Amino acid sequence: MKISSLLLAAALMITATSSQAAWHGGRVTQINIGYDGSTITFVVEGWERTNCTCYAAWSNTMCLNRSRASFKEEVAMLYSARARGTVLHANIDETSCQVVALYEIGL
Repeated sequence: MKISSLLLAAALMITATSSQAAWHGGRVTQINIGYDGSTITFVVEGWERTNCTCYAAWSNTMCLNRSRASFKEEVAMLYSARARGTVLHANIDETSCQVVALYEIGL
């Protein structure tokens, strides 16, 4: 168990440094479907930005990456966490606010 925790921590450090990403967590307070009909953006409590570039119309939201293989699962996780009021953590590229990874802390 200790080895797997160390490996996970090492992987997260590599991901965070290579893509200038950071973890942001809280309950999902807002979910949006973009004007283009295919962009999903969201906000978690306690997180505030005004300079996101992943979806220019809403520069204060994080964006799911539609090209990720896990996009549909991430959308489902997002709506599920919002409906149940559980904490969701998003690792985002800090320059664009595009989601790199997600995980949920259930009740």
